[in-house]
Amino acid sequence: MKNKKPILANMDAGRALRILMAANNLQANDLAVTLGVSDNTMSTLRNSKLISGSNLVMLADYFGLSAADFIRKGEEEA
Repeated sequence: MKNKKPILANMDAGRALRILMAANNLQANDLAVTLGVSDNTMSTLRNSKLISGSNLVMLADYFGLSAADFIRKGEEEA
């Protein structure tokens, strides 16, 4: 029997956010203002492995991704 990795075993939503912000040349404070969240909330999101459903949808929508595609951006490569 082959060992299969769970699909989202290495998910890190905060890492996904950091990657997408860097790829889009976005600063945390600018994104916070655009999304209508506090700088503290943005900091928490950037440093969290898991992001709540409503925040995940908000961020995925902003970057034009599905929630699953957003999370995949933060997966570690094997």
